[in-house]
Amino acid sequence: MINTMMRAALIRPSYCILILITGRHMRALAQQRTVESDREALIALENKWLRSEHSATELDSIFASDFVHPVVTGDLLDKAQHIHFSSTHLPPADRQNHFDGLKVRLYGDVGIVNGLVVTTNEKGEEVGRTVFTDVFVYRDQRWQAINAQENEVRKLESP
Repeated sequence: MINTMMRAALIRPSYCILILITGRHMRALAQQRTVESDREALIALENKWLRSEHSATELDSIFASDFVHPVVTGDLLDKAQHIHFSSTHLPPADRQNHFDGLKVRLYGDVGIVNGLVVTTNEKGEEVGRTVFTDVFVYRDQRWQAINAQENEVRKLESP
């Protein structure tokens, strides 16, 4: 009887440890990244960015600490400069933006997203297009933007 009780006392903690280890391992497996989950995460992040491109709080959560944004003036804006500019220079209230195609490429912990942002007025008429490239890195268990660059799309005149 005492041997049975001692055996049970020794076995129970072993089972508890095994269950804890297995549970942690299963969670890790469930959280494993795949190409498709990374692609979906980057598209979701791009949509969040487009919806909240003038919100300092949201941009802070999207951008990595080493974020850089080369701009048309030749300057390289850092994270704080970009957030300050975006949150203080708001577009006209009648403008709406949406994507016209996104291309996501993945290279391990680096993701590159190219696409077009179409801007429309209150009548739904297109008033501008911007082509962009955003670069992301998977760091600290999440995707973070490290670089953004865009150019206004214009029709070139024929010579």
